Amino acid sequence: MDLPFFPDAARHHALETLRHLSGFGDLALVLTGDTGAGKSRLLAELVRSESSRLDFHQISAGSLTSTQALASALVRLAYRGLEATEGARDSVYGFFRWSETRARKGRRMVLLVDDADQVPADVLRLLLSAYHAAERASAAVVVFSGTDELIGLLGLTGDSEGVYQIHLRPLSSDEMLAYLEPRIHKAGGDVKVMLSSPRLALLHSLSHGSFGRLKRIAPAVWLDRVPAENPPAQRYRWVTSARWPALALVLLAVSWWLVSLQYDASVEREQMPSSPEPVRKSVTIGPDNPVVDITGQVAPAAPAPELPIEPQIPDPAPEPEPEPEPEPEPEPEPEPEPEPEPEPEPEPEPEPEPEPEPEASFTPMKPSAFVPLAEVRAWNAWTIQVIAGNQEQTVINVIDQHESVLSIRYTVSTRQGSDWYIGFFGNFATKDAAREAISQLPRSLKRQSPWIRQLSGF
Repeated sequence: MDLPFFPDAARHHALETLRHLSGFGDLALVLTGDTGAGKSRLLAELVRSESSRLDFHQISAGSLTSTQALASALVRLAYRGLEATEGARDSVYGFFRWSETRARKGRRMVLLVDDADQVPADVLRLLLSAYHAAERASAAVVVFSGTDELIGLLGLTGDSEGVYQIHLRPLSSDEMLAYLEPRIHKAGGDVKVMLSSPRLALLHSLSHGSFGRLKRIAPAVWLDRVPAENPPAQRYRWVTSARWPALALVLLAVSWWLVSLQYDASVEREQMPSSPEPVRKSVTIGPDNPVVDITGQVAPAAPAPELPIEPQIPDPAPEPEPEPEPEPEPEPEPEPEPEPEPEPEPEPEPEPEPEPEPEASFTPMKPSAFVPLAEVRAWNAWTIQVIAGNQEQTVINVIDQHESVLSIRYTVSTRQGSDWYIGFFGNFATKDAAREAISQLPRSLKRQSPWIRQLSGF
């Protein structure tokens, strides 16, 4: 199943990337993918195709249990013993300095750490930091291989420098067909039967696009020893059959709840005390007076006491009543005095405007290498610009990386309204002198295309 090498699903592109970057150096390589994605097979193909020009050394992940074990493994590759006075960290750093001499002799070393996600994080980070501390253009290249958890173990972020990640994705259904077809032809099998649509779909669903799972489940699928997908459907068939009775029970419960709410509301209305209706009663005061209506709730009258009955006496003749005097007209009420108008509220005083804060002056992160822009422009000479960008930390990283070799200085200007940091080297009288100095720069700076320009043009 492993032969020939499968170039589809971006595997050939990943192999060519490993070939190029392993020989070029300057970057640590991280090969990631799910378990069974073909990472070990890809490393084996890399060793087979590039062993004539590169010196590969595979370090077992099971042996890297501590930093001391890592130091011992690297010292054995250097053909020398671990000195008693030398610590594990110094030994690891010393190995990469020693490996620089191998590259100068035409044999670059490549360290392969497969299943690196099973190695402790402190061991992996020590190996990576020692590689970054060496001259990466000629030191031994480190190739890590493992699952996606390897990125967290190495402490890498999205903007990590000096590391290149290669990810292997799972196979699609068409890619799995292209992988199995030549192998079945080579074994003398019937491609139409063994790779029919149902079997291919079953192979892809069970393997999840993984080479390792595909090798395990393919014989069982071709021998019809994998149970069909009907039993799971039968297992959950009772859910479908009980769907309508369950829905009926839910509707019955909802209707019962609504009826109970209506019943409780009607009972509360019946228990509320009814307000008594008003009783209207007329009382006559005199023979010529109008009738006065009294509206209100009248309490039941108490029974009148019984009085002795006296003989009736004839009433005397009624005297003529005097005419009623005319009622005096009511005096007109005095007009109300006009209310005084409310006093206007005082207008709020305007708040004092805040004084503008003074702008903060620029403080360089590396004062020993910083030169003010005015002083740089005053120099009437030529220089070599090695790096420029919007981030000051990027320029400082280049300065720190080559501080032992060159004296790179930097300044800050403006470009499109934002800060523009420029790292430059040298102060030359002529442009030809600056051009000769470029040929003596380290290889890592030459790859960044240094620019010869006048200091007054910064």
